[in-house]
Order: sequence, then structure tokens, then C-alpha cells
Amino acid sequence: MTRDGNAEEGEVELVKARIREVLPNVDTGRALPQKKTPSGRTKVLHLNYIQSKTDKPVETEIAHLRFFATTAKELGLRLEILTNEKNREDIEQELKQEQYEELEYNITECRKPVSKWAEDSVEYLENGKVAVLNQFDAKLLQWGMTEGRRHRWQGKITQENLEEALQEDHLWIPLGIRVNAGETGIERERIAQAKGQEVAHIRAYIEGGNMITGEDGTGKPVIIIGKDAIATTAYIYQLDDDDVRRIICEDFGLETIQQVICVEQPGQFHLDMGMLFIGSGVVIVNNSSEDLKDAIEMSEMVPCLTTQTMAAKLKLQFELEEAAAKDLEEAGIKVIRKKLEKDMNYNFFNGEFVEGKDGLNYYITNGGPKEEEEKFEALMVQEWKVVNKVIFSPIAAAQQSLKERGGVGCRIKGAQ
Repeated sequence: MTRDGNAEEGEVELVKARIREVLPNVDTGRALPQKKTPSGRTKVLHLNYIQSKTDKPVETEIAHLRFFATTAKELGLRLEILTNEKNREDIEQELKQEQYEELEYNITECRKPVSKWAEDSVEYLENGKVAVLNQFDAKLLQWGMTEGRRHRWQGKITQENLEEALQEDHLWIPLGIRVNAGETGIERERIAQAKGQEVAHIRAYIEGGNMITGEDGTGKPVIIIGKDAIATTAYIYQLDDDDVRRIICEDFGLETIQQVICVEQPGQFHLDMGMLFIGSGVVIVNNSSEDLKDAIEMSEMVPCLTTQTMAAKLKLQFELEEAAAKDLEEAGIKVIRKKLEKDMNYNFFNGEFVEGKDGLNYYITNGGPKEEEEKFEALMVQEWKVVNKVIFSPIAAAQQSLKERGGVGCRIKGAQ
């Protein structure tokens, strides 16, 4: 290498070193986030309520409010509702009805409208602190996540389709950067401070739905994190993946980086749309192999851009599910493959484990076709013996919500 080359390389390393210096200090108290497995014993559900502009989504929001309120009352859970002044009347009008008489709930007003996706902007830590995401430069965030995918997804589909998937992510697998685009985290921080709660900051870019806290087969805490989050943080701070895992260990009080399990996105922008951590080192991962087979057959029978693109999309989803399952197995997690989602029709991966007043475990998830609900509940109650009962949201509201790329598990955030 020439002297000029050495000088240039030295300057690059200097810039990278300066970037690393902007990494904030730990302020979480090194505490674990609330577990999303049944061992989390979740008894409080945080819900963000905001009306959408068109009539149908308004009905969807009200339907979910009713569902969560009814479920919370029946199970003896507490609802913590965040809304703004404009929408508070809706909530009070609904919850003053007689059927909610024994419901325990609290309404907190925010100054600005918040995202309805309560899962993604905050973590409730075991030490009582509220941890929010740091705000990042939007273009840098998008670039980092896209480059991470470009590197990891090579060979999974044709190069032409890969470039299209990266450039038109909203038509393939959207980038998980919507928390950064809004101000819900900022509002959460302001409200927590106003209540006298200690506020901490998550230094890695991890939207809540892309992180699942649970335990391995020995009971040791583990955190499963989507590789989009790992790659993006590595790019932003000019670190390697293991350095990012160390940051996460420091933030959440884990002993070794092996407890931070990096997993490929399972054909979804967030882990909680394509896998379900049922506890004790067991994770269910989606299996779209039959859908892929059908799509390939259709593209061969009716060859056109539409059928070929559908086959390419399902090929990518299937390959990513396979990679996610492999990542989990290599980390010592037992993987069960089951198809528990179908486009906008149903998604049972996305939900929340809670503990009822009777001390039993329940799982709250999106409603779907009756036959699919029955099959899933049989798996959860009889075969896997994880919960006493599965509680499904109204199917019309669930399907409308899934069209907006979010379900029951995105709308509520569990806490103690």
C-alpha cells in the first residue's frame, strides 16, 4: 500500500474512532427489560390511544380499546392508557359504561399525538426505570439498516430482486425505523419525568417489537434481537456486532454476550411478527414453505410479473425464516416451525403473555378465522402447555390492524 493509501486509511480510522466516542454512557442501572415470555408474569398493559383520520381506523381503535378493557377486567389486569386531550373523551365515554365498573385503569395525557404502537418506543425495566430510544439521524438510520440487509441477504434471491427489495422495502419487508420517525419516545420521557420516574436510554437502535426478552432452558435470562437492530447500531457507531452485543449487555445487565442472541429478521420487519418465544428456551418460528411452493407453481402456470414477484417475495421470506431458525438453534434455543400467520388474515405470533388474577397464564393475540384460532389454541394449551387460554381480538379489528402492519402485540406493552 502507498503512503497516500496508508494516510487515507489512517484518516478513516480516526473518523471511526471519533464516531465511537459519541456513544452515550450507560444510564439504565443495568436492569433487564420486562420479559415477554410467561415467566414475565405481566399484570399491567400499557396502551396508546389515538384516533386515525378515516372512519374505519377510528372503529378499529375503539374496537381495540373495548377488547383490551374487557380482557383486562376479566383477568384482573391494570390498563395504563396514554392519549392526548382530543382523544381522552373517547376513552372516558367508553370506560364509564357499567361493564367496566371493576376495571383498574389510569389515563395519562400527552401534549402531542403519540403512535398507537405502544410496544416499540419504550422498555419498562425490572428496576422501575422507563427506558426510551435515543433519537438518531433518519437518513443515517435508513442507510445503516439497508446496508446491513444488503450484506446479509446476498444469495437469498437474485441480485435484481435483492436491489428491488432494498430500494422498495415498503413493498417487500419494511425497515423497522418508525419509532425514530415519530416523537412518542420523547413524549414518554417527558411524561415519566413529570411523574418523578427515572428515565433511561437504550443506546442500540432497538424498536420494541424487534427485541424479545425471555430465558433459556436453564432459566438464565436471554434477549433475542433482530439483526436489523444489530447491523444498524454497528453502522451508526462504527462498531462490530460483538461490540453492539456488549452495549446491550451493559444496558440490560447481562453477564455475557452469548445472552444476546442475534437473529435474522424472519421475513418480517420485527421479530414479534414472525416468531413467538414461549419460554424456557423454546421459540416458534414461522414456516412459509407451503406458501412458497404454491407461489412457485403459480408463477410457472401463469408466468407474469405479478406471479414472479410474489414468488420472489416468498422465496426471500422463506430463506430469512430458515436463517432465523438456524441462528436460534446455534444459540442453544429449541425451535419449533409452525405457520401461524397469513398476510393480513391472521397473525398469532404477535401478542402478549399475561398472568391473570387466578395466577394462571394467558396469551392475548389477534383474532383470525375460527378454524385457525382453534388449531392455535390447541397448540398453546394442549400440546405446548404454555397457557390456560388464548384470548383473541375481534377478527375485523385484527385484520384492519394487520393491514397497517401491526397487531395486538404492537398496541400493548407489558409491565409489572
